[in-house]
Amino acid sequence: MKLVGTDALVTGANRGLGKSLVHALADAGVARIFASARRRFHLPDFSAQTEIVPLTLDVTQTTQINDAARDAKNTRLLINNAGVLPRGGAMSITENDLRAAIDVNLLGTWRMAKTFAPIIAANGGGTIVNILSLISLQNAPFFAAYSAAKHAAWAMTQSLQSDLAGSGVNVVACFPGGIDTDMLDGINATKAAPDDVALAIVKGIKSGKSEIFPDPVSSHLGPSLLGMR
Repeated sequence: MKLVGTDALVTGANRGLGKSLVHALADAGVARIFASARRRFHLPDFSAQTEIVPLTLDVTQTTQINDAARDAKNTRLLINNAGVLPRGGAMSITENDLRAAIDVNLLGTWRMAKTFAPIIAANGGGTIVNILSLISLQNAPFFAAYSAAKHAAWAMTQSLQSDLAGSGVNVVACFPGGIDTDMLDGINATKAAPDDVALAIVKGIKSGKSEIFPDPVSSHLGPSLLGMR
């Protein structure tokens, strides 16, 4: 996909990978980036050629999604990055933990894709990127709610790929491993730098890939895990 001069929307853009994605897209020449998060925030000016538009957008709220669709009506790239990570195994999480993970990581991704796919198609085609996880392909028992939601989000992504085939909308499944962000604070694991992951994702978008493994751990393990599905 050609990114120069396009409009993009990134959810969960106020920190971590989302913030890095905004920077990487600006460096790639995107004309306007709608940087969204649940609460109003401000990103410092860092790009002369890119307009950064902060959006208050909770992906669990249909009204806010519809407002975003009106404001970002020229979008050709949607990156579904917003996510929550309740910690705990199946016997220790609460029902609220599970509902929250499903509402954001699965239903939020679906709501955004369903709303923006017709917009992207009407704008001449483009890309939807669903930020999934290696956990979508291999369970992490200590993250029971997150694992369940991300497994389901991968299944939903495959259905979106099928439904939108031939529409001009490329649906991309992105499977990062651990990323060094607040979400994994205190977790002892190999973690990639969010800026490096963002650059790899943008490179994958530009090359038209359907699956992206954006860090050393995911590129090593992901293809074989995907082949086992």
